[in-house]
Amino acid sequence: MNNANTSPSRGRHHPLMLLAAAAILLFCMVGVAAIMGWVPSSIGGNANRQLSDADRAALAASMPQGAPQPAAGLVAPPPPVAPQGYVQAPAQPAYPAQQLAAAPVADPEPVSKPVKKDTQVASADNGRDWCSNCGNVESVRTIKQRAEGSGLGAAGGAVLGGLLGNQVGGGSGRTIATVAGAVGGAVVGNQVEGNIKATTSYEIRVRLDDGTLRTFRQSSPPQWRSGDRVRIVKGRLRSVA
Repeated sequence: MNNANTSPSRGRHHPLMLLAAAAILLFCMVGVAAIMGWVPSSIGGNANRQLSDADRAALAASMPQGAPQPAAGLVAPPPPVAPQGYVQAPAQPAYPAQQLAAAPVADPEPVSKPVKKDTQVASADNGRDWCSNCGNVESVRTIKQRAEGSGLGAAGGAVLGGLLGNQVGGGSGRTIATVAGAVGGAVVGNQVEGNIKATTSYEIRVRLDDGTLRTFRQSSPPQWRSGDRVRIVKGRLRSVA
């Protein structure tokens, strides 16, 4: 019974083992062919040719005195021979390089720096009437301050967000959506309430005639712009005709 269950593929070899054996056999055959000289070598086959003693002597006799002798074992290129019937032209004498006259460089024009115009201050020398409580408006800035939430917006947002989250999914997913909607609605409701109840004020900076800088704040939009002439009357700004 045991002999009947024996696998018939026990004597077979794995295909990878056959490929590895074939590759090793091919590599050994190429190596033996290269060592025996059966495979021609293309590295440096014609680059370095050996010169005989007679060739080196003839080459040395044809070269002028003082020329470097070719190294043994290397082929030196033969000297150029002028074709018959032509006479080599004499070398032209080397002339010194002509110096180009440097073009005069114009001095760069000075760059004028922008001059910041200061706010004009009235004095006795100019045509204005000087007063201690008069000046010019330098800047007008709008300041928006967000109000703190009272909790009504957060509560309303939580209720609305919970109702919307309860419409999503079912089971535990609906519970998670309800909680997330309530939290998100509370945050959004608080932000909306703060933006609705935000207050806006205006900051006006005035440079007085004596050089001092005063800052005024008011809740209503100002009627002045930068450069307008104003007067301080009982802590409030008034226009100067």
